[in-house]
Amino acid sequence: MKEQISYKRYVAYFDMLGMKTAVYRDLFKAWEALGTIDNAREQIYKYSFDLKDINKTVVLQDRLKYFIFSDTIIAFTYKDEIEDLWAILFFSIEIFCQCLHRCIPLRGGISFGDFLFNLDKNFFLGRPLIEAHAISEPAQWLGIILSDYVASQCIANNIQGGDKELVIVVDWDVEQKDSSIQKRSVINWLATHKNNFIDKPPITAPQFYQAFEGLFGEYAKLRDEDKRKHINTVKFINSMYKNV
Repeated sequence: MKEQISYKRYVAYFDMLGMKTAVYRDLFKAWEALGTIDNAREQIYKYSFDLKDINKTVVLQDRLKYFIFSDTIIAFTYKDEIEDLWAILFFSIEIFCQCLHRCIPLRGGISFGDFLFNLDKNFFLGRPLIEAHAISEPAQWLGIILSDYVASQCIANNIQGGDKELVIVVDWDVEQKDSSIQKRSVINWLATHKNNFIDKPPITAPQFYQAFEGLFGEYAKLRDEDKRKHINTVKFINSMYKNV
């Protein structure tokens, strides 16, 4: 088997929340939701953007690769340069926000480390994928968590977003499934997508959830655990929105 030499890369992991519920409620709507995610990432993959500080253009499809498995999205960069850090952040923010705009809830993590892949066989393996899953899966919210190393690289490289140079990496108390709180570095996606809201924050969890009812059912009938995800997400939205 011909495989790539081990190399340090940025890796993002996302899962669609509530897929099991969606499948039991309406298989065909769940199938359409997967199609929506696929359409979003195909569109995003064609994007490019300029990094004025280093006078370079980042073309996403030249910097990273992505795969979708059922309700899971995995993306990884080819290298570990500053352009690759920007590429994985840009892709992650866009896939999260575009899916949210299409009423598909995502939760994700971004990590870094030695990562093997073989594109001929669609094989890939490495600790950053495990870590990206590990830091995102217990979180009771819709959002993007960074590993400590990725967060440190964002700070070291002054990663910012928007015309006003709004900071897109912030510390946040993220509630876990066991009800504990962990302070993590997270993506402040509102810094670049504040205008996505029709009803401007502050908003309530039931208001935020309305867009998801067609796929997951009424808010009042959700399990307490699932309500907590939306309550925590709204806390983040309301807090970040007033500062951007």
